Amino acid sequence: MLDALDALRAVDPLDRVQARLALSATLAKDERSREVLDRLFEEFFVPPECDAARLSAKAERERDALRRVLAGRGELTFMDHPLDLSPEQLATYANLSAAQRERLREFLARSGDRNESALDSSLLPLVEHVVREHLDRWRRQMALARRAPGPRGDEGIDEPLRGLMAGSGVGDDPLLELDMQQIPAQEMGRAMALIRRLAKRLAARIMRRYRAARRDERIDFRRTIRANYRYGGTLMALRYRARRVRKPRIVLICDVSGSMSRYSAFTLFFAHGLSKVVSDLRAFVFSEDLEDITAQLRSLGSGPDSMHGLAKGSTVWGKGTNLGLALRRFVDEHGRLLTGDAVLLLVSDTKTLAAAEAASILGRMRARVQGVIWLNTVPRDQWDDLPAVPLLREHAEMYECNSLADLQGVLRRVILGGPWAARPQRP
Repeated sequence: MLDALDALRAVDPLDRVQARLALSATLAKDERSREVLDRLFEEFFVPPECDAARLSAKAERERDALRRVLAGRGELTFMDHPLDLSPEQLATYANLSAAQRERLREFLARSGDRNESALDSSLLPLVEHVVREHLDRWRRQMALARRAPGPRGDEGIDEPLRGLMAGSGVGDDPLLELDMQQIPAQEMGRAMALIRRLAKRLAARIMRRYRAARRDERIDFRRTIRANYRYGGTLMALRYRARRVRKPRIVLICDVSGSMSRYSAFTLFFAHGLSKVVSDLRAFVFSEDLEDITAQLRSLGSGPDSMHGLAKGSTVWGKGTNLGLALRRFVDEHGRLLTGDAVLLLVSDTKTLAAAEAASILGRMRARVQGVIWLNTVPRDQWDDLPAVPLLREHAEMYECNSLADLQGVLRRVILGGPWAARPQRP
C-alpha cells in the first residue's frame, strides 16, 4: 500500500490511465490479480451520476427480491398450511430457477394429495424438514454466504465490491463452489482436471524461502548491511541469498466410509498432485480399520477411473466408521511418522463409533506433531448436531471442507503456513 501511494505521487492521480497503471504495477502480482484489479477499478472509480444510478438499481433489486420472497412464502404450502421457513431459506427459494421452484411446489402438491385422506396435516413437520434440507443444500451450492463480501458500512465501497464478487470474469470455475458430493458423474473428468490445476498452482507457491549463498540473483540486505558496518555503512561488499526449498511433511488420514467415499476420492486425488512437491506425504485410509495407500497413491493415474481402481483394491473402502480403532492402529504401527516437523491432516465427517476414545488418542498424537488439521465435510452450521465435534476440536484445528474451493483454501494454509507456522519447531 505504501508503494501504491508512492506510485500515485509519481503520476497524475487525476489521469485515469496513469492512476490505474500505477496501482496495477504496485498491487497486482500476477495476471489474475491484474484482471481483478482492472475490474474493481472500473467498478469503483465511476462518475457520481453513474454511482447514483447504480445505487438506485440496487434498491430496485432489493425491492424485487423482497417481492419474490413474499411470493415464495405464499407458494410454499402443504395442504394449505404455510411452511415454517427462515428468511434465508425463503431468499434461497426466491433465487432458484423457475424449474427448481416448480419441482419443489410439485413435491408439496403430490405429498398433500397422497396423504390428504389418511394423515391430514400430521406430516407437516416431516415435509418442512425435507424442504429445509433441500433449500439449505441449494444455498450451499449457490455459495451465497461465501461469495458475498463483508460490508464496510459505506455503500460507495460495498456496492463495487459486490459487483466484483458477483461477476464471473475473474476465472473461477463453478465446480469450485459445488458440494463435492453433488458433482454430477458427467463432470467428473473436468473436476479431476481442475484438481490437477489447483494442485499445480499450489505447488508453485511452496518455494518461498531462501538460504545464504555466495552469489545469486537476490541480495541479502540484512547480511549486506551487517557486513558493511566496517565501511561506515557504505555498501562495499554485497551478500547474496538463494532459494531454499522448504517442503512440508504431511501425514494424511482419510475417512473412506460409505458417507465419505466421494469426498475422500477428491481429497486423495488432490493429495496425489501434491505428493510430488512435498518432501514426504504418507497417505492412509480408514473406516473400520486402517490401510496404508502411499504406494498406490504415488502410482495413481490422472483419470477418474484410476480412483475407482484404488477403491476396488481397498479392503476398507465403503464400510462403517471406527476412528478410535484406526488411530490406535496408526500409533502402534506407524507412530514413527509423528514427528515435530509433520502436519497431521484428517478428512472425516466426525460420525464415528468410540468418539471419546478417538479424541483421547488424537490428543496424544497432537503432542508429537507440528499441527493437526481436520477437514470436516459437514457444513459448519450443522456441527452443533454432531456430538464428536467438540471432543475432536480440542485437539485439532477444524475447517469446513465440502467443496474444491474449501479444499484448496485449507491446504494452502497447511502448506504455506498455518496458525502454528510462527511457533518454533519441536525437537
